[in-house]
Amino acid sequence: MNRSLFFGVITPQQVRRIVVALLLLAATSALWWFAGRSDTPVAAPSRLALVMPDGWREDDVAVLAWRDAAAEIGFALDVVGASQLLRQGAALSGAALILPDTVHRRMNDALLAHLERLVSGGTHLMLVYDAGVTDMSGRYHPAQSRLSALAGVRYGLYGALGAGMQQNQVAWVDASALPLLRLPPGKLVREGGDRPLTTAQAKPLPQEALAVAGYHYGRLRYPVFATAGVFDGQRLMHGEGANVLAGVHRLGRGEVLFVNLPLTYLKLRTDGLFLHSFLRYFAQDLALLPQLSPMPDAQGALVMNWHIDSAAAVPQMEQLVQLGALGQGPYSVHLTVGPDRDVPGDGLGLNLAHNPKMQEWVRRFAARGDEIGSHGGWIHNEFGRLVSSQNPALSTALIERNTADIQAVTGKPVREYSAPTGNHPAWVTRWLHERGVRAYYFTGDMGMAPTRSYQDGLRGAPDMWAFPVLSYGSDAALEEASEHLVNEADIAAWLNDVSDFCADNRTVRLVYFHPPGIALFPQAFKQWLAHTRELAGAGQLRWTTMTAYAAFANRRLQVRWSASTDTTATGLLLQASHPTSLAQMSWLLPTQRYAKPEVLEGQAQVVPDGAFWRVTAGNVALLRMRVANAEPIHSTRTP
Repeated sequence: MNRSLFFGVITPQQVRRIVVALLLLAATSALWWFAGRSDTPVAAPSRLALVMPDGWREDDVAVLAWRDAAAEIGFALDVVGASQLLRQGAALSGAALILPDTVHRRMNDALLAHLERLVSGGTHLMLVYDAGVTDMSGRYHPAQSRLSALAGVRYGLYGALGAGMQQNQVAWVDASALPLLRLPPGKLVREGGDRPLTTAQAKPLPQEALAVAGYHYGRLRYPVFATAGVFDGQRLMHGEGANVLAGVHRLGRGEVLFVNLPLTYLKLRTDGLFLHSFLRYFAQDLALLPQLSPMPDAQGALVMNWHIDSAAAVPQMEQLVQLGALGQGPYSVHLTVGPDRDVPGDGLGLNLAHNPKMQEWVRRFAARGDEIGSHGGWIHNEFGRLVSSQNPALSTALIERNTADIQAVTGKPVREYSAPTGNHPAWVTRWLHERGVRAYYFTGDMGMAPTRSYQDGLRGAPDMWAFPVLSYGSDAALEEASEHLVNEADIAAWLNDVSDFCADNRTVRLVYFHPPGIALFPQAFKQWLAHTRELAGAGQLRWTTMTAYAAFANRRLQVRWSASTDTTATGLLLQASHPTSLAQMSWLLPTQRYAKPEVLEGQAQVVPDGAFWRVTAGNVALLRMRVANAEPIHSTRTP
């Protein structure tokens, strides 16, 4: 038969190209086949890998947001392109994969098929929101997202719902997921009311759900995809009805954490709590990766931030002494120190420059080791109005005046800051950084540990730390709680829960008060101090200041560390270095996966600590450890 009848005239060069294409197709098919074989061993993950579209810049703000999150929580993360994953699937089998939202919407069928085979072979995958929801031309699948099988539920229902496939819904956390996601006390509101969950209440029933709440806003609504059908796995969060917002789905020998929330989008808009929460859960609980603890010595901590902006606070400050507040600390004490006259709407100022009594208080705080910071600029409410009007010249003049009056009394530089009324635009962050401030109180990213926050879609300087305030539901200040008739027992339970949360999860949170607010709940405050003293005495909790933690966090960012499969493929080789010292740097390695680490070089204390081996480095610049597997890497755990 004349082949030209079907193909036209084929040149020798075309024949060679066809042969090469067929060979590449065969090689790719073989790679997929081996990755998908149930009896093919898959290396246990040693790091995270963010899968990005080809050609995406690594300095893109979305990539930076994920890198920052991984570094702050304490996990090694690489960035790989889609084609690289296809070419080096076997070489990358030691990575737990992340498909991020917003920036990786378009994917081809070859990548999706490859991902399914990798997961079936044992890879861990975190699938986020709209990742892969369209083809390379930007078209939706007519029926459902092509990743529905990976997610464990049908979503991206463009054919049935059109634009209605994306909706805004209240986010509910399933009771069984509470210990997994580690959302802070006060962040969840019980079903059927507006009362945040505390340990003083009856435990949630297994079928009960709790709504995610925000400061001032109450229950929060998030953009999500509508889902259809029963979720094949352990559901963690849901929206309206049975709409799945998050869950863990097993596919073959691998697992998929499906998060139906736009984590990247939210992180870039001062709401990074869920990105950090799900990333930690995926890396530590599912992939069982080593973690560089965010805390010195892997010990929990609290920041108590006082805002003192009126002479009317002086009697309550005396009451704080009687309650025992100055028996602990150090604290972050922030002052608005002027004016020397009444300003409409502001009340009588501290008049620090001409008020010997207040000067005595400030020197007393400084002598205790408290960090004295600036609370806005000299005139509390007037400063808030100026910032709102975007008047940098007048606003910064007031901050400088406030700072100068404080420094005149303490003789020390002002190194931390809090914005009156929580109004902290991005330009203020840049201005403060230029003047040596590295830590600031923040009403964005509510509920989070200290973070490099993204404002206007951009991150500030890499060594500038936002300290999000922790709220009790929609209330952050105790005056607000009093106005909403919250009883003292609830506030006492919440404060104690915050301390336990930080101690148990080896993390840090900031709570803030005005002294008059503390006077509204004196017994709750007194009980809280007794509880923190007990935790501190047991070595589970410490007090810190915003400045002290920011200094540690920046020193920690200088640690260069990696975990790689050792030469015997029976464990990991963990290596870490620092320009000066690794002192107080601690790694947590899940005992479920690892045997006791063996120090090969350097100095470290290795102790069992709950579900982890805790490795705390000594005063050395280099540390090398061999970490053997405690059990076969193929887990039989079901989600």
